[in-house]
Amino acid sequence: MAAEFSHEMPLRHVLIPVDESPASLKVFEYTLSDLYKKGDTIHLFHCIPPGRHVMMSPDLGMEEVVEDDEETRKKVESHAREFLLKTFVPRLDELKIPYQIEIVRFGTDADSVGTVICERADQLNAGLVVMAKHNKGAIKEFFIGSSTNYCTHHCKSPILVLHCDA
Repeated sequence: MAAEFSHEMPLRHVLIPVDESPASLKVFEYTLSDLYKKGDTIHLFHCIPPGRHVMMSPDLGMEEVVEDDEETRKKVESHAREFLLKTFVPRLDELKIPYQIEIVRFGTDADSVGTVICERADQLNAGLVVMAKHNKGAIKEFFIGSSTNYCTHHCKSPILVLHCDA
């Protein structure tokens, strides 16, 4: 008696870190058209930097770092959620692709955002992380870094980097 084999492909978690840049939309569309396989789950991952602003005193130019209030935090999170739902979800629903939206509030430097992306990829046991390479220029990248660069050096999951900026 012959053994039965399943012909279905195993489920794969595909992590796509997104922001409001045109490059994120290009990565998303490329993933759906060229990388997605039936049975995959798409994870849209968006980082919100912690809310801070600097207050200057008119006397002596004193500075103070103040966290945003709860109302401002809720507005920022609501904006991010609405952006993701409006920009990405209709296409996923149209194609009947399973997805998960994840919005996290985390540090603002590229290494810390990269760390969160790598940690999430590990938690998911992601079969693939698809990211955009933003051409910030050498000086800007030197000072603020690149989360894509961080992930290519530290993520255990396979990384596909798309050069989207003209």
